[in-house]
Amino acid sequence: MNYLRFASLATAVLLTCTSGIAQAADNSLYQPIAPPKSVDLGKVELGKKLYFDPRLSKSGFISCNSCHNLHMGGTDNLKTSIGDHWQQGPINSPTVLNSSLNLAQFWDGRAADLKEQAGGPIANPGEMAFTHTLAIDVLSSIPGYVREFKMVFGQEQINIDQVTSAIAEFEKTLVTPNSKFDRWLLG
Repeated sequence: MNYLRFASLATAVLLTCTSGIAQAADNSLYQPIAPPKSVDLGKVELGKKLYFDPRLSKSGFISCNSCHNLHMGGTDNLKTSIGDHWQQGPINSPTVLNSSLNLAQFWDGRAADLKEQAGGPIANPGEMAFTHTLAIDVLSSIPGYVREFKMVFGQEQINIDQVTSAIAEFEKTLVTPNSKFDRWLLG
């Protein structure tokens, strides 16, 4: 595509987008991001611990935060993410910020929600390279986790459904309300 065609296409897209935003502000098609309406604080705190815990990986060095670093915009800022044994993955990691607002999870949309997504990287051989069974065995061997899972879920045994539920609950809180764009939408 030559430069002039590209420039006029880009201008058309920009005008369409900006006029759509202005129109949206008038008829409320777009809404500012709001904090989550309700979260289970026990699950959030447990999920936060799990999100940062590298013991959920085969190497004991990779956590969810390794690829979705909250201090770096919820991603690792790499062209392609690094997994177990320093293997380079095929794609980069999407940001976890505002991911609770996505219609589907992962770049290809293969997970319907955060809970389904949370279990994928743990068992992916190119990412955390563990199995769900081994992850549960590790968590079950840590008395602090055993107590906290029992307190939050009311069950004696830890299972992967609880792990993914807690991580998802924490990720629901990773939203960015009150951005400049949100304030513009509010007038």
